[in-house]
Amino acid sequence: MDLIFSATLLSVLNAALGFNIDPVAWKTLSNSAAGFGYQVVQRRSDLLISAPLEQFSQNGRGKIYRCTTSPQNCQDILFQAPGFAVNMSLGLTMKSDPTAQNTLACPEDALNQLSNELKFTFNGSASNTNLRPSLAPQAQTTTIHPLGFEINCGTDNKCVDNLKVDFNFTRSSEVKVGIDELLDVTVTVENRGENSHNSRVILTYPAGLSYRKFTIQQGRIECNSVDSEDGLTRGRTDCTIDKPIFRSQTKVSFIVSYGIEADSQLERKIFVTANATSGNQEHAPTSELYKKKWIDVKYSISMTFESYRSFTLGIIHLQKPIQQSIKVKNDIRALNFTLVIRVPVKLGEKDIWVDLSSLQIPECQRGNDEESDVRDFVPVILKNKIVSLLNHPQDCSVARCRVFKCNTFIEKLQSRTYEISANLSSGWIEQTGLEYTKFFLTSTASLEYDDNQYFYFSTGSNYNPPVYKIETVVEVYPKPDFIKPIVIGSLGGLAFLVVLTAGLYKAGFFNSHYKWTLNQEEDGPGPGTDEGAPTTNTYL
Repeated sequence: MDLIFSATLLSVLNAALGFNIDPVAWKTLSNSAAGFGYQVVQRRSDLLISAPLEQFSQNGRGKIYRCTTSPQNCQDILFQAPGFAVNMSLGLTMKSDPTAQNTLACPEDALNQLSNELKFTFNGSASNTNLRPSLAPQAQTTTIHPLGFEINCGTDNKCVDNLKVDFNFTRSSEVKVGIDELLDVTVTVENRGENSHNSRVILTYPAGLSYRKFTIQQGRIECNSVDSEDGLTRGRTDCTIDKPIFRSQTKVSFIVSYGIEADSQLERKIFVTANATSGNQEHAPTSELYKKKWIDVKYSISMTFESYRSFTLGIIHLQKPIQQSIKVKNDIRALNFTLVIRVPVKLGEKDIWVDLSSLQIPECQRGNDEESDVRDFVPVILKNKIVSLLNHPQDCSVARCRVFKCNTFIEKLQSRTYEISANLSSGWIEQTGLEYTKFFLTSTASLEYDDNQYFYFSTGSNYNPPVYKIETVVEVYPKPDFIKPIVIGSLGGLAFLVVLTAGLYKAGFFNSHYKWTLNQEEDGPGPGTDEGAPTTNTYL
């Protein structure tokens, strides 16, 4: 049984460029097509002129014109391009056969890389005895072996390139996990020496990033990448540079984009490396083939604060129990942080709370008191009295505050509530000179965290954590005093009686009644009346 195989050699060669028109007298032909005149082939009766840069479709470029010099005229030659002619430029190379009056116009691939390969294909052909080899279905019947281009290194047979690789993190000074979707790495490679063959740049990046795309800025670049599969090894991006020849005094640049998931767990700092290599046997001593750069990593955090405005009403000079509470919810990721609560405790010389020693917040430690810089606080409090009595702020801007620090750890989407409960005094209100008024008693809550590792994210916050207010509306009024209304009412009643009596006197009420009584006494007792019986007079 014979095993027959065939070998196919596929090769793409560079074409030589030349002009082969030799007129007796100069003739001028012009056309607006891009690159017109790049190749010219003179035939018996006309000229073929190429315009390889003329873009006539999205993936089609290059036209060939049939021109005559007398009269001077050029017409586009229409033909059907083969299906594989994508990103190719027709007319970069043209070859004429004078005997057959035929011209071969070859499309060259100006964007994709050139490559050589040797392909072996195994066929199960029949032998002289009609026996055929039987291969397993999964057996590989084709092998491909890439072949390198011949490297022309001149008379000294040495190709010494001088590669310089560099990169930067485009528009980024740090990685913001939860905000940034991409980390862009801008890579530049420069060849300052002789031609460099099969040049490439290999980038490595940490686990937790994922390769997304590459964007060419200058040159011919092709990139392939493999992300970390086990979470320990680093990802690898392999990019070819102007394959097969990265010419002398040439520079390329491109951007490699890596995706950042919102829940990625990275180190405090991550690094990316770039290593330039080539097929040249020797590099110049001044070559810069390796770069390693670090970038800081920060994680976004966000909290939701909830509190309910409480209201207390009471008589001035009395004590009143109040309660303030705040609920903190962790929105993004598990976090160790400190909640700092500032509670006003003293205004001027008066305590706001009855017993400061009883002012405690469970699971929090008392810190140092913070003094206000405002000494004349009454004008500050009463500044907006005309607008509304509810505009009197009573917080740490005018009062001494007691600081409580609550060190805590909260998982993602978990919450915790803190409560401030004590008896409120009213002596501090008397300093304002108002007996009936309303005030905001305002405590504040803020966050402290490792800002080297985290940043606070909220809409329009500029990454600054908020200061949340816990407000209680305090309304006071004086104790009712009934003596004054009674005295005023009594005096008013007596005045009314005096006025009424004077009016009756002026009307003659008392005089007419006196005359009637005297007439009754002169007439004597009436019939049926016992003489000597006592007489009873009734006055109205």
